[in-house]
Amino acid sequence: MMQVIDKDSLPKVLMSNKVTKYSLNQDVYLFFQDEVAQLLDFRHGQFYGLDSIGTLMVSSVLEQGEAETVKSIAQSFGVTEKQISVDLVQLLQNLEQKKLIIAHNKENNFFFQLINNQKTKAVKIGESTFIWVCKKISVTTHQSLNKSQTPSRQTIELLLTLSWISFRLLGWSRTISLWQNWHQHSEENETSDHQEVIKEVDQVVREAAAWKLFLPMVCKERALVGYHILRTFYGLPANLIVGIDHYPFQIHAWVECNDMIVTDDPEHCEPFIPVIRHS
Repeated sequence: MMQVIDKDSLPKVLMSNKVTKYSLNQDVYLFFQDEVAQLLDFRHGQFYGLDSIGTLMVSSVLEQGEAETVKSIAQSFGVTEKQISVDLVQLLQNLEQKKLIIAHNKENNFFFQLINNQKTKAVKIGESTFIWVCKKISVTTHQSLNKSQTPSRQTIELLLTLSWISFRLLGWSRTISLWQNWHQHSEENETSDHQEVIKEVDQVVREAAAWKLFLPMVCKERALVGYHILRTFYGLPANLIVGIDHYPFQIHAWVECNDMIVTDDPEHCEPFIPVIRHS
């Protein structure tokens, strides 16, 4: 269900002098429709709409920070900066509570900076290790079970399992980023009939996903694996699409390649409005 965040109904809080920058939380996407901002929380399957003033505030804060936003909006509307500050913090507080945005505080404490830097390094090492393991497992399986260049059923089943694990350990955005790094150097296969290749990938991915009884595969796992295979094995310009349907609210993922829809039926994808495109 769509939720509209009304800044006027939020509790009064004081402006924090420490907050200097805001960013979207992991797996939260901001897009605009009919000149108003909409926030998609992909991890929790939630969708939020902002009114026109909220849209101006949020987009400005993400771009230039709190202080500049307060000054620019106050000048534009001819009101005091104090009034804008109170309204802005109320809105940001609500978005933080919903885990849609993250406040980055200005901390000069060396100890805290050191801990944050070590956390960041640990996360990067963990992600790099995970994708290295995925590559090794995939390559070993492909070489032992899949002598031809075309991916076998066993290879696709393995990739589906890895995608299922990856989404649950890393979330959507980190998984996509790491898998893109996996295939970013692929070159286009010299296969002459790309249409038949795309149809074959679509069929085998959907069939393999249907047989994963103990690890139920939904649209995001099918889409990621189809996207990965088309780019890694064949070097084709596949795009992973995320769409939303407002009424009732739903999120769906599929692949598009050479004007063909892959990993799902075109009529099933038609009601969804594309809001994210990974190329």
